[in-house]
Amino acid sequence: MSKRENKIKLNTNEYTENVSGVEVRRGSSITRYISIAAACAILVGGIGTTGVLLHRNSRNAQQLAEVSEEKTTAEVETEIAEEPAQTEADAEYDYDVIARELTDSYLDELNVLVYGDVEYDTNSAISFNIVDSSDEEWTNNYGYEKSFYKVTDQRFHSCQDIYEYYKKSLASRIFDDTTDQYYDMPESFKNAFALDGCGMVNWLGGDVSKFEVGSNVDLRPSGNRDDDAVDEEAFALHIANYIDYNGELYISKFSTERDKIKYSTEPMVISAEEDKCVISRYVMENYYYGDNAKYGAEILFTLVRENGEWKIERVETGAQPEYLTYIAVQCYVMEDHEYDDINLGEEYDKSTARRPVLTSLEISDYDFENKTARIHAVLHDMADVDAAEIEADIDYNTVTLSNVNLKRLKDFDETLKRPSVIWKETHPDE
Repeated sequence: MSKRENKIKLNTNEYTENVSGVEVRRGSSITRYISIAAACAILVGGIGTTGVLLHRNSRNAQQLAEVSEEKTTAEVETEIAEEPAQTEADAEYDYDVIARELTDSYLDELNVLVYGDVEYDTNSAISFNIVDSSDEEWTNNYGYEKSFYKVTDQRFHSCQDIYEYYKKSLASRIFDDTTDQYYDMPESFKNAFALDGCGMVNWLGGDVSKFEVGSNVDLRPSGNRDDDAVDEEAFALHIANYIDYNGELYISKFSTERDKIKYSTEPMVISAEEDKCVISRYVMENYYYGDNAKYGAEILFTLVRENGEWKIERVETGAQPEYLTYIAVQCYVMEDHEYDDINLGEEYDKSTARRPVLTSLEISDYDFENKTARIHAVLHDMADVDAAEIEADIDYNTVTLSNVNLKRLKDFDETLKRPSVIWKETHPDE
């Protein structure tokens, strides 16, 4: 057990990558449905251990000595004999195997639910026009045609089937980070949540047969901006990966175009006891972290033994080396006006890994336990030309750089000064 309670060292040389990243989404009400298209705040967490310290001042030491003198040798021997022994259950659990099996299963289930990893027929397609009667500007600028393909995967014939598949590896009681409470996994997906706290309707829209194929699906048919006026089935169709339509299961075209997530590391056992263990494993989604990302995001799985089987009770986001490097470098460079021409934006461009800072990012000497590393990146100016280079140590716990070596590769060009709306609002004199 003492060995299993220590972290398992990662051997990346012997591992073949087979996964990508996790995009964290949250929402359970109509308000959350609306905000699903907005940027998500990523909560960075970690796991720590609590130590119990015995402070021995002079009085405590004296009391301890007096108690010790009163004990007989027989009593001491009895206490030693009553030391808890390793149980058979402890001895038989192979936490490495448990960790791999459950995290692999969960990834497969997540790729089905969120990333559309099913068989489908592009020749059997239906589409709907998404509009909003309460917002003509939104309809004109953001209204769109949403298409769905018929699912031909024989494992799934309804949204409920997708839900049943997703929760195969999950415990009957799941911890919800949005409320800091446990809740029972319901029988129907309509009342369920995904482990990331996201309302299940974000992925499973349910039966939308009331809408005619090719017709306008009005998010607010009353023309009232009040959330109470929202047509829930319309919003479900608007944001869902899957829908039920006239007895058939369909998947959104968008979902089929997304890259599947993959793991970038082997599972690591953080802590283990008889009926619970915590596993660390990193996942990657190239769309979010960049094509040259090495780690992605750490996912912390809490596994529990339920009715003789190991299940996943909780999923949390831990360290995110690439993303947090981007934040740290951005903050550091913005403090020096000699680098005001450096492109620090988040304009989506897959060729530049979405975030320019990450295009050439290299992370070395990554310490999985202490969450520190050495980073190097070539920074581009607003004309996409190599303009600066940065090397530094980074502490992902505090998202700060140290031992920084930032230098220019070409002279500062005033004409390429990047927009700085936040800086102007915060410092109006600048």
